[in-house]
Amino acid sequence: MLLLGLLAFALLLGEGVAYDWSTVHLHDSLGSSETVAAFAYGAFSLTMTIVRLVADRIVEAWGPATYVSRAALLGAFGLLAAALAPTAPLAIAAWALFGIGLAGCVPQFFTAAGNVDVSASGTYLARVTSMGYLGLLAGPSIIGLLTHWVPLTAAFAVPIAGCLLAGLLAPKALAPTTEEHA
Repeated sequence: MLLLGLLAFALLLGEGVAYDWSTVHLHDSLGSSETVAAFAYGAFSLTMTIVRLVADRIVEAWGPATYVSRAALLGAFGLLAAALAPTAPLAIAAWALFGIGLAGCVPQFFTAAGNVDVSASGTYLARVTSMGYLGLLAGPSIIGLLTHWVPLTAAFAVPIAGCLLAGLLAPKALAPTTEEHA
């Protein structure tokens, strides 16, 4: 349960960073106008929405662990590409890629929490959800604090590490239980 919550925290931290820092990244780091900078968050949100509409079909074909492993690693690549992008159009495309990567991952952790013990599914789901949404709220603040010491793009190492962690640990966190095989 703790691992599911930790990974939900890590990925929702990344979502929080996109919500609050994607436009700042384009405006402050790449010198884009406020109008152009807004496209970073728009691209992230659009791809998140589209992928959430189809993620269940992909998860059904690949399985939750494989899906989260691949998608979280794609998210890490997307945010790294955004941090390294030399131009606004490339950064916007990279923020969109970050959205594609993150979109369907956290729901897999919530589903797994609810399936650990169906007699206590509400309790387990509440625990994992609470840990995840703590990441959503804490992420922007963590990045803001880090920018006192490092550039914004370097602070993105925190959510990138969270995506890598989720990608690598998803097979363990989402391993089928014996109840699911019965």
